Order: sequence, then C-alpha cells, then structure tokens
Amino acid sequence: MPRHILVLAIPAHGHLRPLLAVTEQLVRRGHRVSFLTTEEFAPAVRATGATAVPYDSLLTEALGPGQYQTLTSDMLAWSGVLFLQESAQLVPPARQLFADDVPDLVLYDMIVGPAGRALGQLWDRPAVQSTPSMASNAHYSQLRTVHEQSGVPDDHPAVIELFDRAQQFATDLGLTSTPEYLVDWGADRSLVYVPREFQQAGETFGDEAAFVGPCFSAEYTRDTWDAPRDGLPLVVLSMGTLYNNQPDFFATCVRAFDGRPWHAVIALGGGMDPRTLGPLPSNVTAHAWIPQLAALRRADVFVTAAGLGSLMESLYTGTPPVLVPQMPETEVASRRAVELGLGTLLEPAKITEDTLLGAVRETAADEALRARVRRMAEVCERAGGAVRAAEALESWC
Repeated sequence: MPRHILVLAIPAHGHLRPLLAVTEQLVRRGHRVSFLTTEEFAPAVRATGATAVPYDSLLTEALGPGQYQTLTSDMLAWSGVLFLQESAQLVPPARQLFADDVPDLVLYDMIVGPAGRALGQLWDRPAVQSTPSMASNAHYSQLRTVHEQSGVPDDHPAVIELFDRAQQFATDLGLTSTPEYLVDWGADRSLVYVPREFQQAGETFGDEAAFVGPCFSAEYTRDTWDAPRDGLPLVVLSMGTLYNNQPDFFATCVRAFDGRPWHAVIALGGGMDPRTLGPLPSNVTAHAWIPQLAALRRADVFVTAAGLGSLMESLYTGTPPVLVPQMPETEVASRRAVELGLGTLLEPAKITEDTLLGAVRETAADEALRARVRRMAEVCERAGGAVRAAEALESWC
C-alpha cells in the first residue's frame, strides 16, 4: 500500500547520500516522499522522484566544505546545542505544511532527532532515525563514546544548556518525553548504514535497528571513472567534505608519492582549488571531486578521513583503507575497523611523507588484511542496502 513519508535531512553530503538512496528506492516502490532540504541539495532530492521542500538551515555554513581543520572538545559540546536549535526551527513549519496531509512515517536524520521524535509523537506516527554512524542502545552509546573520546565532561556548560533547552523544547510542544530521550542518538527504530558485524555491540540490538549497510543511489553505482593507464598501483586519497581544508596534508601526499612506483589520485572535496597544490609530478593528480565509489573499485588502497560513508565505500568495494581520522566520531569508526583487522590507522599529527607512504605500502602488501576486507565486502552486500532499508520502513508504517 503506497504511503506518504516525510524525510528530515541536514545539509551534509555524508548524511544525505544514504537518505537519497533510500528515498529513490521508496519512490520506485510507489511511495510518496516529501523531503525537507536546503536549496543546495534540492536538485538531488528531485532526481530521486521525491518532492523537495526547501528550508533555510542553521547548519549550512557550519557543515560546508572545508570549514574545519580540527574539532575541539568545546566545539563538539556546543554543536549539540546548534543541532537542537535546528530541530526547534524545523518542527513549526513541518506541522504547518503537513497539517492537512499528515505523513504516515517520519524518517529523520540523527542530527535532528528531537524534531523527528517530536513530530512522530505529535502526529501519532512512527518515526525512524537515519543513522550514518554507529547505532546506540542501552549497551552502547555512540554519543557518550564520542564525548569521552574528546574529553567533554557531563557538567560542561554546553551539555547543561542542551538539556535545559531540550526540556523547554518538550514543554513548548506539550511532549512528555525526557530531554535525555530527545537528544540521545539512540532510537526506537533506526536504519543503520553499517552491517551488524561492524557495529559495536551489534549482538545486543534487536529488530528495532535495521543494519542495512551502505546505501547508494542507482546513478552513483553506475558512475564510471577512467583510471590512470600507467600500470602503477593506485592509491586514492580524500579527506571528505567537512575536514578537507588541509593544505599541509595534501602537500605531504604529493611529496610522499613523487617519483614513487604508485599513482596517487587526490580528491579535495571542494575545500581547496587543485591549482593551489602547484605543479604536480606525472604520477600524482588532484581533483576537486571524483566519483569516489567508481574510483575505489579500481584502487589498491584508500587513504581516508574515515567518515562512515567513505569507510563503508572502502569496505563495500573491497579496497583496504588507511585511516586518518579528523574528529572523535571518525576515530571511533577507525578504531572499530582496526579492531576487526580491516585497515591501518595513522594519527594525523604524526603523518610525514615516510609514515604515509609506509602505511600505504604495508596495507597493500598485507594479504591477510586484504582477505578480511574482501569478506567484509560480501557482508556489506548481504546487508541489503537501500532495498532492505525500504523494506524495513514499509514494515514499520
């Protein structure tokens, strides 16, 4: 039976990509999808067949390409307050827009969890969290782990303000939910874009979490890419789209592979102009963007900031990663990958030309690691992706 599904997203590539893939699959199955997004991403939403409902986000600048080189514990703590403010501004227009056309289900990004949970309660409709991160439950909390990793104490002024604002948010809307429930990254129902085998404490989750693995749109999986034809082993290097303002790191990458028996392809992610790297050796190329999934299918090693989307693409294609995490959340994912024997970890502060080149060489030569990554690629495929995600949503409607 066709349903009307409302999607609440945020303007961040890593969070949007799986949501767009799931939306495409829902539309293909005959459902009607209304998708709140910013003008920047509205064309991508319309391409799925969904109805784009543009709104002005408080996060557009904060999540834009190249905004950060580092993330302090204070910045992380106060980001929670900003995320709650985003939720608070989403609920009133959503209630007004859909007052006479109440959706059958709300699918919300984890960053705007308070908005998704509030709308679900106000409309008496199921609400499902889109989780481009580790899932959380009573046994494992990604938010707590990230705070501990970054040194954010429970009595940090931002944490106190967050819970005060969450209580006011609930009071203003007449909700009985506790502040802890509203702002936690755990959820009553969730789509999780990792296979259960990768999830921390994965065995402790029940049917409330659908571990669907990486989700890609049909167009993204069809993308092609012309690999260099010099016969050299290929390494792709990318710092994603948020923490990619790293001119020193990219310059180190160029020097590390200059004259070496590798072809290095650097993807800058929109944070820098490739021309700022100056003249490049014949075996090094730099691009603002590349079709990453297609490139990884051809690569021998992937040097990545370990955003969960990029890390899952690496594992999905069977390309062993060298992990260079830039923030606490990606440090958690990187350590999980290393714990499972699926990658090599490099601390950003200790990267030199020699350590980078050495890590790439060792990763490429480690047959046992490569075999584990190939097995995880099969696990990712079996998780079901966007098709399995759509089936889970239908079962929850």
